[in-house]
This record gives sequence, structure tokens and C-alpha cells, in this order.
Amino acid sequence: MKQLKVCLLVLAVNFAPQKGSAQASPEEGTQFSLYGFGRTTLVWDNQDLGRSDLFVPANIKVDTPKNPNFFIGAKQSRIGFDVKHKLGEDLMTIKIEGDFHNDASDATGLFRMRQAYVNYKFALIGMTWSNFFDEEVNPVTVDFEGPNSSTLSRTPQVRFSTYKSKNVLSLSLENPMEKITLGGNITALSERFPDVIGAYRINGSFGFIKAAALFREIRYESDKARSLYGYGATVMTALKVGTKDKIKFQGVMGTGVSKYIQGASGLNYDAVYNGTNELEALQMTGLNLTYQHFWKDHIYSSLTGGFLNVEDNDNLTPSDYQSGYYGSVNLFWDAVKNLTFGVEALAGERINVDDSSGTAFRFQMNATYKFNKLF
Repeated sequence: MKQLKVCLLVLAVNFAPQKGSAQASPEEGTQFSLYGFGRTTLVWDNQDLGRSDLFVPANIKVDTPKNPNFFIGAKQSRIGFDVKHKLGEDLMTIKIEGDFHNDASDATGLFRMRQAYVNYKFALIGMTWSNFFDEEVNPVTVDFEGPNSSTLSRTPQVRFSTYKSKNVLSLSLENPMEKITLGGNITALSERFPDVIGAYRINGSFGFIKAAALFREIRYESDKARSLYGYGATVMTALKVGTKDKIKFQGVMGTGVSKYIQGASGLNYDAVYNGTNELEALQMTGLNLTYQHFWKDHIYSSLTGGFLNVEDNDNLTPSDYQSGYYGSVNLFWDAVKNLTFGVEALAGERINVDDSSGTAFRFQMNATYKFNKLF
């Protein structure tokens, strides 16, 4: 926390315009902006999901009494600093952003870093959205994370992309982090290589289409050091319908890549113990679809459905997660400039390996006030 404060202070001193000078723009030199929002969310669940404002079907309890739960939180509130500095004919962008969502089960929240990177021409270095995702495919929801099959994630990385081109080809080396189910005498080992992700995004008047593929190593030790290899692919798109409506879709499939899938990141399903000196990687498949409709310019809704399934595997126990369903419908109202109210209903189902299942229903609403100040 102290290091972050020092970093922000240095940026403010070095990049903010001096007193008495005209405010800079990217065309003139340096632009420094403070942005973010304050948000309060009210959540009611028909069963206890751990006081979390993330609706994750994998967290639904099976064969337990439903104990309703209500809480209010403001931990989604966000603050960020954005610097745009002109170098020659090109812009260098520096972004540092954080919120208070470091502990999903704590209604008061803890500060965390969301993004911290520098981007210049074709190179990006720092922490931002994974190349295995695209922010524009994320549905507009009151739910903070969205559908269970989304690859929504942020990670430290080095990324190289084509520069000043309509369509974007990119290659990233991302921070490796394995999530495995251990057993026997098996222990996890530190990764030797970064996760490698390549992507191609096609942009047009219709919207965009992006395809991405990843390759990674999963390391562990039993009688000796061993490796598994994970690989996956995703296709995502946001298509314009009429003047403002959109259809958003994502499909994902992979083996040993549960870390990158929102609804599976807590399951340790990159690989599982098989009773020998080895682990087995698990294959997962998911998809989600959203239709966003504008009733008026300032009133809009999204209808979203998602599905996530893990392959059959004899090493999973009867009570382990097998598949899950996610559905939400909402209504947003931009009451005045920068002030938005949202209300949403969600339903989800968890199905275990033995076909036992549990369902959950959530009703939630929020109020968001955004700000953006240039210096």
C-alpha cells in the first residue's frame, strides 16, 4: 500500500501541469486524469453464498437448507489515474487503477490493484486484462463478474500488438499461476515459463470478433519433478444490432486452463490427483450469450445466460462440481449525468458429479456515481 501511494505521488508530481500553465492535451504534451466511481450495492440471496457480490454457480450449496442472506457493500468503488504523454508522434499511456474488492466474502472490502501498466506503440508492460479476454464482450450487469464461462481476468504481462492497424494481432507472455488439486505425496512446483497467449481481433462497423489461444505449463513434484501442459481456445464477439443494441457471445474450451475461467477459478481444476505419482489435466467447455437492449437512450437492459461444464473424470468425487448454469436479467437507468441505478435478478444451478444439484436466486440493485477530472 505504501509503495502504491509513493508511485501515485511520483506520477502526480512528474506529469501534472505546473501552476499557471494551460491544461495539456495529448496533442500538446501530457494529460493527467483522475477517474473512477463510487458504488453501493444491495444484495439479497435465497441461500447463503458467503456474503459475496460475485454470483458464482460453483459456490451454490447442494443438499443443504436455504438460509436467506442480505448485505450492503461499497467495495466495488474504484479509483484510477491515467496519464497520456506525447513522445514524438505517438502517445505513451500509464494507468494505475484499484478498488476495494480484494476479499469477495468481506462486505467492507480490502484495497487491491486492478490495473497498473505502461503502453507505448506496440508494447504493453504491466497488469491489465488477459489477452485471453476482451473487456468489450463483458455484459453490462449489476453482478460484478458476470457469467460463469467468461474468461474475465487480469494478470501481469508483457504484450506485443500490431500498431495503428484496423485489426489487431497480439502475443502476450502472462504470469503463470496453477490451480491444482493435490494428493498423495504430490506438491506444487514454481512455474518455469510464462503462459503464452496469441490473439487476433477483427474490427468493423458490425462490432468485433476476437479469437485467442493459450499454452501453459503446470509443474509439480512426486517421485520427481513433472510437467503437464495446458492449452485452450476462445472465440468472442460483440455484434451491433440496430443503432445501439448488441449481441455478445463467448465460447471457451481448454485443458488445464480453469485459472482463466471465471466460474472455475476457485475449483483447482487445472489438474487433479489420480492416485499415482501423476496429475491429470481436466478439460472444460463453456459458453455465454447476452442481448443488450436500449428501451430509451438512458434506459437499457441485458439478458445473459451462461453454461460451464467439466469433462467426466474418475478422479472426481461424487460431490465435486460437474456443471453449472447462470442467468441474469436487469434494468439500468441513467438518472442524470454520471449517476446510474441498476436492478437485477439472477438464477444459478450447480450440478455435481453424482447428479445432485442445488439452485440459488439473487435479487440485487446498485447506485453508481462516476467521475473523471482532467489536470
